[in-house]
Amino acid sequence: MMGKKILAIISLFVAFSTVGGYSAARAADTSPREQSFLLSPKKTYEYYCSPCHGMGGKGDGTFFTIDLKPKPRNFTDVEYMKKRTDDQLVKSITEGSKSVDKSNLCPPWGKTISEKRIKELVTHIRGFSSPVAQQVASVAKEGKVVVEKTSTFKSSLRWGFLAVITIALAGGAVSELKKLKKESL
Repeated sequence: MMGKKILAIISLFVAFSTVGGYSAARAADTSPREQSFLLSPKKTYEYYCSPCHGMGGKGDGTFFTIDLKPKPRNFTDVEYMKKRTDDQLVKSITEGSKSVDKSNLCPPWGKTISEKRIKELVTHIRGFSSPVAQQVASVAKEGKVVVEKTSTFKSSLRWGFLAVITIALAGGAVSELKKLKKESL
């Protein structure tokens, strides 16, 4: 009876370890920079674009203060953003803004950021000039905090793994306790 329980515990442990190992291996396929700065279009924007364009896309980033000429583009300018096509934005990110007859200060990111992520960046940048973005900006000024959810699958996987380890350790402790009890008689 006890042997079947231990076998079940070991089977669960192996199953969770396999899934956990697979998840860890997939994470290892990307560089540390991709893991932290390329997790989402927002994170990519914050790392590569916000130093000049600002966190809110207003053209007021850290480097704005050193009198860049021309000034970084304000992505919240609805009228200007309506005039720019997605292809123009993709080209300016991929080949640098000079490729679309804009400033030569914005570097080409095409060899650094994937084509898919650049297209996602365009969507993110367009979001700065949307009515919803304007509402979010006004809410942020009021001091409300938006909490991002973590992946429930990853969280469940971690808790499941901890539960299996705990059960395995408890099973081993019970087994050892029974051995000691038999030896003392």
